[in-house]
Amino acid sequence: MMHEGKIVTAAVAADMANPIFELASAKILIVRLSPFRDIEVSYSHLVLFDEARRALPDAFIDFAFLPTAPDRRLLNAKCGAWFFGRASGRSPSEFDIILVSCSFTLELVNLPWLFAQSGIPTSRAERLRNNTIPFVFLGGSSAVTSGALLQIREGLPVDSLVDAIFFGEGEGRIAEIVRTASEGQKQNAAKQVILSEIAAQVKGFWPCSPEWKTERSICEDRPAVLTSPLVLNGEYAGHAKLAITAGCTGHCSFCLEGWDRRPFREKPFLELSNAASALKKTTGASDVELFSYNFNMHHEILNIVPVMGRYFMHVSLMSQRIDLLARIPHLLAAEFAAGKRSFTLGIEGISARMRQYYHKGISDEQIADAISAILEGNARELKLFFILSGYEKPSDFDELHTLFDAIGRFKEQTRASTRIIISAGYLVRLPFTPLQFAPLACDRTDLERISATIESLCNERKLEFRLAASFEDYWTDQLLSIAGPQAHDWLCACAESGFVYDTHISRQAAASLDAFLRRKKEFSALLDEKTSDYRPCFSFLESDAHWNLLRAHYERAASYLEFSHAPKNQPKLGKRRTQSALQSTSTHSALSIAAEKTQAVSTIAALMEAKSHFQPLVVRIREDPALAFATLAYESSWLIRAISTLVPNAERALFECRQIVPGNAWDKVFSRAGIEYGLSGEKWFALYGPDIRTLQKIVDAASRKIKASLQSGQSTAALPSAYLLDIEPQDPEITPEECVLSFSLPQEYNSFVGRIIEIWLEKQDIHFTGKKIENGYEYLVAHSSLNKRILLNAEYHTSSSGSFVTMRIGKRADMLLLSDYLHKEASDHELIFNIEYWE
Repeated sequence: MMHEGKIVTAAVAADMANPIFELASAKILIVRLSPFRDIEVSYSHLVLFDEARRALPDAFIDFAFLPTAPDRRLLNAKCGAWFFGRASGRSPSEFDIILVSCSFTLELVNLPWLFAQSGIPTSRAERLRNNTIPFVFLGGSSAVTSGALLQIREGLPVDSLVDAIFFGEGEGRIAEIVRTASEGQKQNAAKQVILSEIAAQVKGFWPCSPEWKTERSICEDRPAVLTSPLVLNGEYAGHAKLAITAGCTGHCSFCLEGWDRRPFREKPFLELSNAASALKKTTGASDVELFSYNFNMHHEILNIVPVMGRYFMHVSLMSQRIDLLARIPHLLAAEFAAGKRSFTLGIEGISARMRQYYHKGISDEQIADAISAILEGNARELKLFFILSGYEKPSDFDELHTLFDAIGRFKEQTRASTRIIISAGYLVRLPFTPLQFAPLACDRTDLERISATIESLCNERKLEFRLAASFEDYWTDQLLSIAGPQAHDWLCACAESGFVYDTHISRQAAASLDAFLRRKKEFSALLDEKTSDYRPCFSFLESDAHWNLLRAHYERAASYLEFSHAPKNQPKLGKRRTQSALQSTSTHSALSIAAEKTQAVSTIAALMEAKSHFQPLVVRIREDPALAFATLAYESSWLIRAISTLVPNAERALFECRQIVPGNAWDKVFSRAGIEYGLSGEKWFALYGPDIRTLQKIVDAASRKIKASLQSGQSTAALPSAYLLDIEPQDPEITPEECVLSFSLPQEYNSFVGRIIEIWLEKQDIHFTGKKIENGYEYLVAHSSLNKRILLNAEYHTSSSGSFVTMRIGKRADMLLLSDYLHKEASDHELIFNIEYWE
């Protein structure tokens, strides 16, 4: 069993609706180049699954993730490949199409491992000559910075690590791609012919070939809303995302969002309102994140939050623009009312001069107003993020020192308990942004001196300091992004060199890439300022007019480095100076809008107050072993989905589920349940909603439906409710002291099951006597050991079908220890403890 647990459990596999692997019309593998733990809250892989499933209902669609470091060591010991289908266990080479999602450039370091361990050639040319080798297509938010995938000769691509790259938004397009590719494969068409057909049909699809060009694909109805995403088994299974905007209205000189992901669009309020109920029913989520680069750019955000709050227990608001926070007086009040207590503000430049260089359109007054308002509200945490370019001067540090001093004094003045974190990262000059023309900052000593200076300023005011990424991460990211094809050979050799990216890059890998590129005659040109005719890899995506626009923005940004900005009087915190967005409207309109915003804030506050008083309804359920390896978050979301399937509109009244038994006193008994062993059977949950009587009616209706289904023999195999075998109200005053559970082992392990039980008891210093019974053994615990509350009694029976064990355990039993002993003898057996009942 892998340390990260089962991402695709039996319950998840049922939702995936895959046919038998060998009988599938097509076999598609969706690959993420980072561990699931790091990208679980991302949903690009879920979009890919949704697109592929809609296009090919009879296909076998699977996921592969980079395993965590402990699991990589485990797989290495077994000579197992890192990337494999989590549902099928199959090698990537056994699939027809591999869809790789790349979220950030450093992930590319892991791509060669996919090829090296599966026997798939790293050469596109070699792959295209063999129809039995799967297609490898790559896309994602960092597609435009993935130039290192290409091998270039005389300015033209001659080979590639992937067969094609998709640029832009995949909604609606991925379905076309996999459908066309699959049809071509069935007809045994030449791969080049299939790629050309897709390229001719699908905007954004580029088959890594000089005879083709494409344009970035933009979803017509952006942002696309995914209302029925697959729910994978993870710690954030109860968390759903609802896209409310796409792109960014800002055009910061360093950021891809405003340039590569233009134009900015927001989803109409009515469409978002209609999507909320569907998303709740299909995911069972208790927490919805309003997904946006900056959520407060949506002009109806104050109306969206309360609507979402009527379906979800929590409405998560993540990143936002500091200028809008300062300009919209009701916005922060609404965020506090919605329960937001942690804030991240991207100030970026440490001074006004540097903010002008970054084209970060925020003023000193807006920074002061936003920070002071957050501290006055006594937020739990405030993180201020800065970007370090290498151009910072003493005058810039003086300005930052003044800001930190003002923050420290205002925090003392307001007696705020807010934890303040200053986070800084080194500036990566990305292609497709104005700063692609800028010289690179390669002096480690200079950059670390700048970060050390800021850390020293933080220490003076007792502010926490964090460096967002090491120099190695920064420099490798910078080189891969801007060098593109020059780094191709190095990238191809990463697996052979043992280089991996997992939250950080090693010093050896960073030094290796640096040394590799320094041997190239073109390297000095990479370091220097680029001329106006410089074009990065994939330049065909933009027009000459756009490249000229980027150059003009760069020259304007660079001009700000020539002078020092010295504000006469930096605004003091606590005295609001930012002009309200309402001040530009008429008095009558301003009053009307203000009243509307005040009402929205009041509604949000009332919703949160009501939720804090939800009375729990405790229920006792019996679940199928398909849920045995589920995380707590997955089980809770599954239960909401199951009940909502059984009882129409139940999702409107059921806001949250929390498992309470096993829990608390039983946590140590079943430590690492769902990872080292499975746990299913009878469990108790607390259901939360506005009206406990309505919840009781819903539970009664669900119980009747389950009983009727069992009596009629009606199959519900394709529904979440299929694994809910019983649900009944439970007296919340009862606290279970004992648990009766069972487990079984295959027949080949009959000979040692008794010995393992005895070793387990002896290890816990339990005195017992054994008694032979028909086809088995019974263990009677001595009276002197009963007060240890580990085991009261146990017995097992053997037959030709295997061993069946029953135990009555107490609150000090160690089931992880028992599972360890069992796994030593039956390492290939998937162990599941089934809870029969509690007493």
